[in-house]
Amino acid sequence: MISTLFTFIFLLAFSLWLSQRFSAHHPGTSVKTYRWLILYHIVLSFAYYLYALFNRSDSMFYYEKVETDFRGASWLDFYGVSTTFIEFVGYPFIKYLGFSYEACMILFAWFGLLGFFYFYIVLKERLSYNHNFFGYDLLTIVLFLPNLHFWSGSFGKGSIIFLGFGLFFYSLNKINERWLAGVIGAIIIYHVRPHILFVVMLASAWGFIFSTKGISWALRFLVILVSIGAFWYIKEDVLALTGISEDEIFQDSTTLSHRAFELSKSGSGVDLTNYSFVMKVFTFWFRPLFVDAPGMLGIFVSFENLFYLVIFSKLLRWDFISFFKQSDHVVKASVLTFLGVSFALAQVSGNLGIAMRQKSQVMILMMFVILKFLDEQRYWEDLRKEQREKTKANRAEMAKRKVVGRKRGAVDNGQAGNGQLTMDNEGGHKT
Repeated sequence: MISTLFTFIFLLAFSLWLSQRFSAHHPGTSVKTYRWLILYHIVLSFAYYLYALFNRSDSMFYYEKVETDFRGASWLDFYGVSTTFIEFVGYPFIKYLGFSYEACMILFAWFGLLGFFYFYIVLKERLSYNHNFFGYDLLTIVLFLPNLHFWSGSFGKGSIIFLGFGLFFYSLNKINERWLAGVIGAIIIYHVRPHILFVVMLASAWGFIFSTKGISWALRFLVILVSIGAFWYIKEDVLALTGISEDEIFQDSTTLSHRAFELSKSGSGVDLTNYSFVMKVFTFWFRPLFVDAPGMLGIFVSFENLFYLVIFSKLLRWDFISFFKQSDHVVKASVLTFLGVSFALAQVSGNLGIAMRQKSQVMILMMFVILKFLDEQRYWEDLRKEQREKTKANRAEMAKRKVVGRKRGAVDNGQAGNGQLTMDNEGGHKT
């Protein structure tokens, strides 16, 4: 109880201090928004804690494994990737500092909160306009989507990998200044899900290679070298976690189909093995949708999925293709990471609960891309409006000059006529 209370007070105070520091170093961001994020994340993290009390979650298993020395009697016995890494991070807090289960939940919820802080900075740095969605600020809606906060607010993979994504894309936005944050983010993503880092590195390398905006060839070459090294280093872990050997990669999809079938056996499962590829991806992105919602949690998520459907519809324009072609490395990396992760996880996320949890890690990337696309459209609309106004003003000026010219011509003609009349009269008088 003491560790829980102390952890909560300390991390709350530290988060409030960070909100001041971040707003000072990133002028586009607001202290008020940071603090609303803190409060909102606390509420949704507590909601997950209550959910875990009645629906035994992985968070309790992680805590029990460390507490009972499940993998060994020393900290290094818990080192590894995937599940073991979560236990490895929690070990010193549980064993050395005496953290309770609740204190560990608070600590990892704080990791998720930091991820939102970094994504907020990226969004504010990249966007130039405010966009409305039925009268509400779209950026604010994206930052406060409940599913993202809910699944990144517990002792588990979701919170810490969300921090990894936040750090990585925060670095990608200004790679020359923030490369260290990118390295830390990549290390976190690798230890939680090596196969996801594989996708992220591939997407980032592609974004750097084919971007023409502000990227030197030296930096592109360096990114390619780092990516190749990362691919080689994580290859074995990727294959081990997906349960596929090197010999099976180019054979068939039996292994993935079997994994999808196994994951579909729970109460919230959907058997994806007979679905088409498009339907699998649609299920991963937008389901449940009310009619197939697994319980009350599924009902709440259905509202969010409906929002995703409406927002994604804004991409159904030919303009998006040209926008993507001309976009910078951050947009390209975000799109390719989102698609790569979605295509990979959609093959095995037969359980809707797993899909809800896993897609929350990358949905914010596509939300950023959509906001950036809307930003680009707004920019060209404003430019066209400005050109129309200039054209209208020029035409008005030309019309004004013509009127003035006619008046001057009429005056000049009148003066010339009066002069002739005077001369004639004078001439007649002389005669």
